[in-house]
Amino acid sequence: MAGELLGILHSWESMIRSARRLTPPAFLRKEPTIDQEVQTACDFQVAHIFWSIDQDWIGDFYIEIKEQHSKGLAAAKRFVEQPRRIPCPTDDCHKFIVIDADDLLKDVTCYGCKNSWSVLRLVALAMSNPHRKFFLDVEAIALWLGITQRQVYKIIKAHNIERRGALYDLAGVIAHR
Repeated sequence: MAGELLGILHSWESMIRSARRLTPPAFLRKEPTIDQEVQTACDFQVAHIFWSIDQDWIGDFYIEIKEQHSKGLAAAKRFVEQPRRIPCPTDDCHKFIVIDADDLLKDVTCYGCKNSWSVLRLVALAMSNPHRKFFLDVEAIALWLGITQRQVYKIIKAHNIERRGALYDLAGVIAHR
């Protein structure tokens, strides 16, 4: 995988070196190990990131690097868990509150209205407002309802529950349970 990553990093480095009139890559000494070569290529990109941000190709650079990062995380079997958020139940507050579905008794505070609730109470309040939808991942829904993730998936599939990315409408799942 390092070969693919180096190919991408070196192509961007070559373009940056040319545009900034830096030493061409052919005149640079090669690092003794692949790990050091990857580190040197990454260090170069970091050193020039503020210049790169102002270039019209930065979106393409981001997409390529993000793809390589995702591949690396998958290869290392390391995944970043997305935070679970639900809308604040206060009527005039439109902020989202990050919750820990594993600790339903933990207190959380809305940074918008400064109100605090336990996660359990917050979800109950949010559910009592029929005009507010909130979306959770399958794991959080299963934990909240005390059912298996497989049962949640069956409900989602059978009743075409509204989805946003990897999150599903909790009220829809509850209504069809």
